[in-house]
Amino acid sequence: MKNKIFLLTIILVSILYSQQMVDFKTLVDSNTTKEERQKFREQTINETIRKNLLLLLNDANEAKWQEAFEASEVMLYKDALIYKSLKQSLSDFKKRSTGFLRASLEAVYCLYPKEFSNEILNIARTTDNAKLFAMSVNYLVRAISTEKLKSDLTKLMKAKFNNWKENPILYMLDVRLFSKQKTPAISLTEILRNTAPGELVIFSLQRKNRDYQGLVLIRKPDGNFVRDDFGRIFNVPQLARGIANLPDYITDGNTPQGILSVQGIDTSKSVFIGATPNIQLILPFENKFVKYFHTTEEVKDTNWLDSYSNLLPPKYRDNPLFYEAYYAGKAGRTEIISHGTTIDPEFYYGQPYYPNTPTLGCLCAKEIWSEADGKCLTSDQAALMNAFYSAGSSNGYLMVVELDDQNKPVIFDEVLIDILKSEKK
Repeated sequence: MKNKIFLLTIILVSILYSQQMVDFKTLVDSNTTKEERQKFREQTINETIRKNLLLLLNDANEAKWQEAFEASEVMLYKDALIYKSLKQSLSDFKKRSTGFLRASLEAVYCLYPKEFSNEILNIARTTDNAKLFAMSVNYLVRAISTEKLKSDLTKLMKAKFNNWKENPILYMLDVRLFSKQKTPAISLTEILRNTAPGELVIFSLQRKNRDYQGLVLIRKPDGNFVRDDFGRIFNVPQLARGIANLPDYITDGNTPQGILSVQGIDTSKSVFIGATPNIQLILPFENKFVKYFHTTEEVKDTNWLDSYSNLLPPKYRDNPLFYEAYYAGKAGRTEIISHGTTIDPEFYYGQPYYPNTPTLGCLCAKEIWSEADGKCLTSDQAALMNAFYSAGSSNGYLMVVELDDQNKPVIFDEVLIDILKSEKK
């Protein structure tokens, strides 16, 4: 009798899994045809960008200008009007709202990496907003990159913000840019084995330079990694880059290193993401404690840090870089998910991450669509979802790990030995 029940359970699980499987060949998105993409490009340039930026910049039109800047980022589109408009926005920053100035700084960081140093230095010296200050400092350090500048900006931060250590944005700014403490090399085997043991964990292995694609793997609750029918360990490329390449503790920045909580699956209505199912994620503080940690036990919020720390391998609980997700959530970042893409990859031709498409800070797996009829030709996201379905759990965690600072994509062969070692009991 027990054998029959066990067999029935296996059959039911197999049926459920087969029903969830994503067949990328059935996916169609009419927005991805050559005709629709050309139409989108022309309308975006003529209507969203040029028409909006020809409006007078005042309080009533800030939203229109901001929409134009955001569209320019998506397409990596630059022209004389955009340059002039951004220069006006930054020059008049004292008259503008905080939200508008944040959007202007993001666009400048994305499109003009060195051209606005004078204007942004003025903002850094003047603003008392921690996020605007951090964005300005990141721009200046990238554009000028001298030790004297770093020293001056460190002094400026500490003079302007007495409580900088308590501010999650300024704390991570110090960790990432100003700290002289060297971070030791990581043991990937240790991370793969001892991150949230007994839980499903998706690992997104990335470079420090997010211009280069990473790699995603899935560890099942039993400690073994998802494999296909031939015993090959599942892996597909994954990009963890925000369109502006801002740091992870800033709105729309790169996906933060550290642990996010898996909250099941969903589909998106966004024309940039498409209908391929995606993995829902939340950062610490984005939702209730019990939701993030998959528990029914009510715990005081003061346990957030200790509970997050306990998910990390013991060896890395004192490494501040693995707390980036924690501080990004504390700083207010939200809505980071693991999804596919319907954005035209030709916007990014010539970039190191091409034909991947950057996002507003999510994890993104490549999808290629037919220019003729919008049918999906290949989908790393569908492969990821099928591997996720096969892992046997809809909840768990996702760990973003920066392996090193090499300027090249992460490839499977360089992590294979660590994966196999981590599975050994």
